[in-house]
Amino acid sequence: MESRSVIASEYVVLDVETNGLSSLGDDLLSISVFQPDTGKIFNRFLPLELNPDVYTTHINGIKKEDLKGATPLTQEDVDDLIVEFDLENRTILTYGTLDEKFIRNYLKRKKLDGFQKLRFFNFKRNVMSSRYSRGNVSKDNLCNIYGIGNVQGEHTGVNDCLLEWELFKEMDNKKLLVTHDDVYEFNEEYVIPISYLTTYPNCKYHIPNLPNVSCSAEEIKRFEIVHENLKKFPTNFNGLVIEHLINSMLSVEEVESLSYLVENKRKLKYLGKLPSIYEDVLLNFKPDGTVSAVFEKDKKAEEELNRFVLILKQDISPLITYIAQDIFCGERIYSQELVVHQDVNVLALCDLSSNSAVLEIKTCESLEVGLFGEQLYYQAKGRPCYVLQVDWSQTPEKIGFIVSKVELTISERREESRADKYYRKVIDRSNGTVTASGYFGSRDNVTAKCSHFDHEWTIKADQLLARPYCPECKRKQKEDLKSENAPKPPMTAKEREELRVQNYRLKINEKSKGGISIVEYHGSKERAIARCSRCGSEWSARADHLLQKPYCRACRRS
Repeated sequence: MESRSVIASEYVVLDVETNGLSSLGDDLLSISVFQPDTGKIFNRFLPLELNPDVYTTHINGIKKEDLKGATPLTQEDVDDLIVEFDLENRTILTYGTLDEKFIRNYLKRKKLDGFQKLRFFNFKRNVMSSRYSRGNVSKDNLCNIYGIGNVQGEHTGVNDCLLEWELFKEMDNKKLLVTHDDVYEFNEEYVIPISYLTTYPNCKYHIPNLPNVSCSAEEIKRFEIVHENLKKFPTNFNGLVIEHLINSMLSVEEVESLSYLVENKRKLKYLGKLPSIYEDVLLNFKPDGTVSAVFEKDKKAEEELNRFVLILKQDISPLITYIAQDIFCGERIYSQELVVHQDVNVLALCDLSSNSAVLEIKTCESLEVGLFGEQLYYQAKGRPCYVLQVDWSQTPEKIGFIVSKVELTISERREESRADKYYRKVIDRSNGTVTASGYFGSRDNVTAKCSHFDHEWTIKADQLLARPYCPECKRKQKEDLKSENAPKPPMTAKEREELRVQNYRLKINEKSKGGISIVEYHGSKERAIARCSRCGSEWSARADHLLQKPYCRACRRS
């Protein structure tokens, strides 16, 4: 049997069920804790205090009547839980950051001591996936890939704890890499694409020893295409089609890099494929810059894309001439040049390049060139570097093409000292409200400073980590609370209704990642009217059903 590095007695698993995604504005409905070496389980419902009703029954099965008789946690409850489950000496496992945020803010709101004794580890940090992964890198989907049973559509805290423990054991402290819904077990022999640093947030934790790259961009040329039938398509069709059109008009030579990339991917252990809520539209790219759909069902998308291509092709010639003559100076232009840096085990693929220049194409409304510093540095390999930004901010009236020259500055990445790590912990645990100086050891005094009012005090280093707040601000806060003894008037029916509508709109906004706004809402069982912020479509759906499927059907079909 394969040996594992996970020791059960070093961990407990925690899961919470909540009434939404806001740890400040939504109630904590239940807390579950599982001790894997003994099988001991804690599960407790908590009363509604911030919200008038339960909005997440369709997710966790918890109804308002289930919370009748539930009481808030007391300091004695917290102390007993810490002792019974040995929380001071074990790492608390969570999948995602939501659990820790809700626990932290619940204890803070109740003025309960104990959070500073807890050490959390979000093992989702070991899953490297794109921020555009569309929410399918879930605990349930990964459990299915590993063959872990008892995955249920309705989530409960206890079952989620058991699933998370089984998943953590299967992952065995190894890193996972998710690309195009395919899940691989990561290893250090794999040469990782440097472009993942910008779209795969967790990558920065797993690529050591990269130098610091800072960059600045200066605009050197701007082109605009004005036409009444310009259109921005959902998904990344725009970027793919524009890049292909530019390549065809420049008559670029595509470098054969696929064989290396395939061999590189074979270094990873394939685990399985995640389900996708989107149906991919497969396209062939033709030499004249147009596209053809692979499947008959996508012929309408093909026609719309090709109409868009023909509009661009009529007016894009000045840009093409500028790229050929002013950027690449008449040299042979290549597409998909592969640049491998064995010293740091990363690779880069160039959109357009020649022997003496590199041009990266970015199809985004606003360009933060600093986000692409590492990618541009490893693509350029000492050559002058340029970025072509396709600006959609004024579509459908016009599209902007902005060419910028990029200057790159390199400095060595300094290894973090013990003192630096301590100062960072203080800032993290205080949520940025306290800084420290003069650290030599955990039992030595440090000087702490409040970032709000410049209050300073001396305290032992380990005590500051346990109590990362300004005592002067806390004293003032207590005095302010004493002066607010007058009871607040109860909310009116209209105010309760407005709060209910506001909470629902926030939930839809968070679940759809800003893709859907609510025009009308009357209740969880009533039909709400939603609007897509991407294509402008409006439709009606039952409010609780919309929470389960928070996406635009028109965009999904396209």
